[in-house]
Amino acid sequence: MGKRKNNNPTPTVSGEFPIGIFVEPSPSATSDATYAEIRAMNANFIVAQQLTTPATTDWALEKAEANQLKILVTDTGMRWIQSEWISQNDDDGEGVYLRKDHSIGQTFTTPGVDDLSLAILSFKKNGAWPEGIAATLSVYDSPSKEKHIISSTLIGPIESHYPEFRLNDMPVKPDTPHYPVAANTTYYMELTTDSQAELGPFSTSAADRYAGGQAYVNGSPASYDLYFQITLKTPHGGSISAFSPTGRPSDAYIETLVDHYKDHAAVLGYNLIDEPFGELYPMLKETSDRIKALDPGRMIYTNHYALNEEGTHYYSLEGTPPMGYEDYYKNWIATNPDMISYDYYPFKKEGFDEKVHYQTLAFFREQSLLNGLDFWAYIQSVAYDYFHILEPNEPQMRFQIYSTLAYGAKGYVYWTYCTPTGADPELAQIHDAIILTDGSKNETYEYAKTINGEILNIGSVLLSLTSLAVYHTGVVPPFTEPLPEDFFWQLAGGESAVPLIISYFENETGRKFIMVVNRDLEQAQSLTFSLSAELQAVQEVCKSTGNEIATTFHAAEGTLSVSLAPGDGRLYALGES
Repeated sequence: MGKRKNNNPTPTVSGEFPIGIFVEPSPSATSDATYAEIRAMNANFIVAQQLTTPATTDWALEKAEANQLKILVTDTGMRWIQSEWISQNDDDGEGVYLRKDHSIGQTFTTPGVDDLSLAILSFKKNGAWPEGIAATLSVYDSPSKEKHIISSTLIGPIESHYPEFRLNDMPVKPDTPHYPVAANTTYYMELTTDSQAELGPFSTSAADRYAGGQAYVNGSPASYDLYFQITLKTPHGGSISAFSPTGRPSDAYIETLVDHYKDHAAVLGYNLIDEPFGELYPMLKETSDRIKALDPGRMIYTNHYALNEEGTHYYSLEGTPPMGYEDYYKNWIATNPDMISYDYYPFKKEGFDEKVHYQTLAFFREQSLLNGLDFWAYIQSVAYDYFHILEPNEPQMRFQIYSTLAYGAKGYVYWTYCTPTGADPELAQIHDAIILTDGSKNETYEYAKTINGEILNIGSVLLSLTSLAVYHTGVVPPFTEPLPEDFFWQLAGGESAVPLIISYFENETGRKFIMVVNRDLEQAQSLTFSLSAELQAVQEVCKSTGNEIATTFHAAEGTLSVSLAPGDGRLYALGES
């Protein structure tokens, strides 16, 4: 395989090797403490899954920035159902307080879209929201309040600075309430409380900034606007996301979404969709292009299925002819994504599924090199009974990470970080993730923390490498290549049966590197390698410091002794730096 074309720059997280989590703490569990815990595990970004509204995302972004984390943001209007988004984002005013004798309100104007329904409304507020203090949001046809549409009440304590009134749950269910509003029409929303104590201040603009309405205090117009975000759901979109083969989020929605997030330092990019069907690609492409036009410096992320012949029904929508994986993925690459990503969880009750693991790694390595695209992979960190997926032990977790890096991956994401909870019976089959249902750490937290720390230390070197070859020793797994007899790095003596991955890389200057991974997940290995007489120096890239350190390499004899824990990997730099 030839050298990788440099079509797209390698995504990093503030210069670090990308290490992410999927299934982040729930909005109610979002705090400095829970986000500090993510960072302490040596992860550096979050693929948003539960953060799907402006209020929950904005609060999470504050916690992420405070803890040196970044977020691939998503939203109800991309993840669940096509929506419209009305906002007033200026918060440079003095703010206004809410109390029993001091209501605050705001008129807003709906976009020119039919069949809209009020779904989620939120504000920005500083100061405490004490326990037992209630505030009610009511929506009317006008400040005269002739027609009442809906009311919703929040009761403290509320820690978030972004109080959110949810009128609907997402995804939309058959019995989801419907609170219709007309297109191009002005409505009035008002906050009231029975509390004599002041609640706030609620953020405002310094002047009248919102052309679609104005703020009110005790029913009288004010010279500023409230800070607010309103999600209006539409009847459009697919059954599992806002995308369908013929529809996508509107340009107006995309512009509002990007305008809201593009200047925040903790935004890594936009999480478009997870595991899409191939028929959605044209709509995903149009959406990506619109986002890129508005925020060209941020990445757009879409994760895909692995290469699995038993999963062909996932590649295209039901009722259509089966789509082969190569078509499924090459059609995606034709959309010119920023990078490529997949998920597969190979440790099953019946054993290690090495076929899909190596077949997918080989495919993504090939596509990465051919198309100049970095690839990321998901790492198994949970048990899922429905698919016979086991909670991994430390060697299994270590091996999945190091074998993925041996094929040239430039980032990885844990699935899952938090154990999913909820009333859905299927969620009960997903258990023992890194963070358990009671919020405590599973033992896998420490496994991940240790391994992630190693990868962060050698990460700058890993990010600089281009894969030249990947070979296997011992019994060669499916879809892999045996180590050639004339390769310059060989197992010495009678050790050729030891199961290893030996990967060959080079960096931008042409310097060569070798990664050795122990495929034995039960036994440590103490090995001797016989190296080419042309090699004059072999340094290890230290997993504790990231620096090059001395090895047992004996130039005169051409040998190197190596010790590998089960599933472990080591990275070696060849020649002088």
